[in-house]
Amino acid sequence: MSAYRVAEPRPRQRRPDGRPILAILATLALAAPAWAQAPVASPARPPPAAVGPRLALSLADAVFLGLRDNRAIKSAYVVRAAEKYDLFVAETRFRPIGAIIGSVETTRAGDLRGSTLQLNPSASWLVPTGAQFDFGWARQTVRSGGNDLTTEVATLGVSQPLLRGAGVAVNTAPVRLARLQDAIDRLSLKATVSDTVSRIILAYRNLAQNQQQLVIARQSLERSRAQLATNQALIEAGRMAAADIVQTQADIAAQQVALLQAEQQRNSAQIVLLTLLAVDLHTDVVAADALDARPLAVDLDQAIATALDNRPDFLSQKRAVEQARQGLVLARNNRLWDVSVYGTVQRQTERGDLFDDPITGAPLAGTGLPRTSGAVGVQFRVPLGDYRPRQAEIQAETLVRTQELRLDDLRQAVEAQVRDAVQGVELAWRQVEATRLSRDLAAKTLELEREKLRAGRASNFELLTFEANLRSADLQALNATINYLNALTTLDQQLGATLDTWKVGLQD
Repeated sequence: MSAYRVAEPRPRQRRPDGRPILAILATLALAAPAWAQAPVASPARPPPAAVGPRLALSLADAVFLGLRDNRAIKSAYVVRAAEKYDLFVAETRFRPIGAIIGSVETTRAGDLRGSTLQLNPSASWLVPTGAQFDFGWARQTVRSGGNDLTTEVATLGVSQPLLRGAGVAVNTAPVRLARLQDAIDRLSLKATVSDTVSRIILAYRNLAQNQQQLVIARQSLERSRAQLATNQALIEAGRMAAADIVQTQADIAAQQVALLQAEQQRNSAQIVLLTLLAVDLHTDVVAADALDARPLAVDLDQAIATALDNRPDFLSQKRAVEQARQGLVLARNNRLWDVSVYGTVQRQTERGDLFDDPITGAPLAGTGLPRTSGAVGVQFRVPLGDYRPRQAEIQAETLVRTQELRLDDLRQAVEAQVRDAVQGVELAWRQVEATRLSRDLAAKTLELEREKLRAGRASNFELLTFEANLRSADLQALNATINYLNALTTLDQQLGATLDTWKVGLQD
C-alpha cells in the first residue's frame, strides 16, 4: 500500500437553512461596495505650531545666527571679558604702584585753635629678582597760636631676598600661572562656541530630517489614495473582490496617523532650532539646504595628530600640568628660610616759626637743616616645628603626578574617540550606499507589483506589503544620510576642527 493517500473531498458546509456558506460570503462580497468603498475621513488637521513669518535658512545662515544671538555664546563672552582683566592685573605684578594718604584736622582747646595738614604719598616696585623698592614721603604742617611747624620726611628702602622669594623663576611664577589660566579660559570659550555650533548643526539636520519624513509620509499617503482609486476601478471591472479594498482603506488611515506624527515631530524640531538661534518661537523656520551626502576619505593617523593639536580639552589639560608644575616650584621655595638684605635712607627737614629768631625773624643757626640717616642689615626668619610647608610641597607633588596621569589618560581617550569617529564615518557611508540601493530596488519592486495587480496576477495584500517596504526603505535611506552627515559633524568635534571647518574666528 502506498504511504500517501489522496484526500477525499470534504462535503460543502451548509447553514441550518440549507444555503452554502460560500454562497453567503459571495453575497456579502457583492454587497461590499455599499460600505467598503466609502471614503476614509481624514482626522482634523492640528493648528500649526509656528504662526509667524516663514524663514528659510541654509545651514550656514543658521550657524551665523547662532553665533550672533545664541545666549550661551553671549554669556561665554561676558565671562571672558572678566577673565581677560584678571590676566591684565596679574601682568602688572612688576609695575610700580603708589598711594596718596592725606588728612586735615582742626583742633580747639579753650581760646587756642590749631590745625594739622598731613600728606603722605608712597610708592613700591617689585622686580623679577624679588627685590622690593619702597619710597615714601611725608609732609606734616601744624599751626597753633599763629606759629607754623612743617616737617618733611623722605624715605627710600630696598630689600632683596636671598633664599625664599629670590630668583626670577619664583617671582615670575604667578604671572605664568595667570597666563596659563588665560589660555585655559580661551580654550574653554572655544569649546563652548564649538559645542554650540555643533548643536545648531545637529538641530538643523534634525529639522531637515523631519521635514523630509513629512514629505515621505505625504507621498506614501498619495500613493495609497491612488491605489484606492485603482482598486475601485478593478472592483467595478470585476477583477477584484470588493472586500479587499478594506485593506487599502486601513492603510490610508494608518498613513494619515503617520502624517500627523510627522507634522508634530517637525514642529518640535522647529522649536529646538529656534531656541538655539534665540529667534522668535512663532517663526516658521524651514531648513532649505538639500541633504547631500558625499564620501569623505579620512587618514586615521593624521586625524589623531590633528585632534592632539586642536582639542580644547587636551590642550587645557596640558596647561593644567604646567600650572601644577609652577605650583610645585612655589611650594618648594616656601620651604626655604626667609633671609634677606635690606637698606634704607631717610632725609628729614623741619622748618617754621619755632626755628626763627623772634627779633629778626631769620632762621636760627643750625636749625631747620635737613638731616640724613641710613641703615644696612640682614634679617632672617627660621621656622621651627612647622610642617605645613612640607605638607604643601607633598600636595603640590601629588597634584603634578595626578595631572600628568590625567593627561596620559586623556591622550588615550582622544585617540580612542577619534578612531571610533573615523570608523563611524566609514560605516555610515556604507549604510548610505546600502540604503540607497535598497530604496531603488523597493521602488522597482513596487512598480512591478502594480503591473501584476493590473494584470490580475497579484493580490492587494501583496501590493500593500511592498508599499510598506518602500516607505521603510525611504526612511532608512533618509536616516542613513542624516547619520552620515552627523557622523562628519561628530568627527569635527573629536578633532577640535568645528570652528575651522565653518571658518569661525573667535574674537578674544
